[in-house]
Amino acid sequence: MTDREMEARLAAALERTAPDDVEAVLARCGAQTGAVVPLPGQGGGRSGKQKKRWVPLAVAACLVLAVAGGGAGYVHQLNQAVASIVCLDVNPSVELTVNRKETVLSATPANADAVAILDGMDLTGAKVDVAMNAIVGAMLTNGYVDELANSILITVEDDDAQRGARLQQELTAQAGAILESYQVNGAILSQTIQNSAQLQQLAADYGISQGKAALIQTIVEGSRGTKTFESLVGLSINELNLLYSSLNTVAPAPDGSQGGQSAPVQSTGQANDSAYIGLEAAQQAALAHAGVSAADAAFLEAEYDWDDGRMVYEVEFRAGNTEYEYEIDALTGEVVKYEREGGSVTGQPGGWPAVDTGSFIGEEAAKAAALADAGVQESATTYCSVWLDYDDGWPECYEVEFMADNTRYEYKIALTSAAVLEQKQERYGAPAGSGTGAPAGSDIGAQAAQQAALAHAGVSAADTYELKVERDWDDGRLEYEVEFKSGGYEYEYKISGADGSVLEFERDWD
Repeated sequence: MTDREMEARLAAALERTAPDDVEAVLARCGAQTGAVVPLPGQGGGRSGKQKKRWVPLAVAACLVLAVAGGGAGYVHQLNQAVASIVCLDVNPSVELTVNRKETVLSATPANADAVAILDGMDLTGAKVDVAMNAIVGAMLTNGYVDELANSILITVEDDDAQRGARLQQELTAQAGAILESYQVNGAILSQTIQNSAQLQQLAADYGISQGKAALIQTIVEGSRGTKTFESLVGLSINELNLLYSSLNTVAPAPDGSQGGQSAPVQSTGQANDSAYIGLEAAQQAALAHAGVSAADAAFLEAEYDWDDGRMVYEVEFRAGNTEYEYEIDALTGEVVKYEREGGSVTGQPGGWPAVDTGSFIGEEAAKAAALADAGVQESATTYCSVWLDYDDGWPECYEVEFMADNTRYEYKIALTSAAVLEQKQERYGAPAGSGTGAPAGSDIGAQAAQQAALAHAGVSAADTYELKVERDWDDGRLEYEVEFKSGGYEYEYKISGADGSVLEFERDWD
């Protein structure tokens, strides 16, 4: 309530009360005793009115004092009530409680670095913009904000969304002016949040401010499940700003939607990444390692990420029918991880580490080891496939899959010893006594099932990669499961083994 509103209420109270309550006050007075002292002016024609005129005035004065006293208490209560909570985060995190007049009620350090920032400051009673100036200035002076780490996070917690948004904008402009006065090209993230038990719990569990918890939660939710809250807690605000910006600049999905979510975080300026090699250099490092020229590559994505305690660039591109995924150390340009999908697995592409396969047992020996372990002759199988399985570009094992009667076998065989590393069997409800698991004349075969799926998808076999066909049974019905990738999509089909009809199909963005 403003002072003017308070005055209006007091005047109204006086107007309503003073003229009407005189007789009631007099009625409560006891009988007069002792001598009567005459007042000056007594004895005129107006004596009756003059005698009583001071009474309502005295009563009114008492009422004014009473109402004013209660009003003062009410104003005091308003001035001490917390209307907004403001968090300033860089690495130091400072929390300010603010009343409706935007006056600071308290300033609390949220971590150890903030204790030094607030040392010697008494911000209680200061306007919040003055407090902002002092805190950001101290962060700049102590080296927490500079050209290399130029990001600040401002969070306003207010149950009145409109008031919180207005304060957020005012403080963002104020912080920008302070950074400019120090000749720092700042990057400011700002957000308005409301009281949340979940954010309070996250902040308490990880020892961070609610503002930083809210920003991390926004990044996690916008990452399509690729990031976790726990993995991002240790990052600075500048690193989180780079991640947040990356989420909102990735290529759109097939439906046209953007990769990052439309989060209630406003971004002003650009987070400095000059400490890192840059996205273009990361792309070149990945291409050189893969032995692919830039002219032959179609880039799908290049963005910042945080993995295993360091900032990396995630680079994805396709060349021919092969897709490459790289993680490049953002500081050094070193290849941290890489993976290749599709294309031929014979031989290593240029730039990949040479693998000495001379000690490997070979695909035929791996197949023989799996069949021997299962006690199955190859002639008794419906199909038998074997391939060299890679993990991050390195051969890991041989994988062998085959179907015999109504049982499917999956094996992992060691590269050099033919030892069985892992095996799995799955039995299907094939008709008893059918030998191959299907009545005579009712099985179209794997090749026909593959052709049926490709025809339905409108894709030629030459344009596919990771093509796989498996024979299966479902409730006594023979089916073929056909999976392949083409044109940036992943296809999954179920084809009837009896007549080649499409039972189920699904297409997803790869």
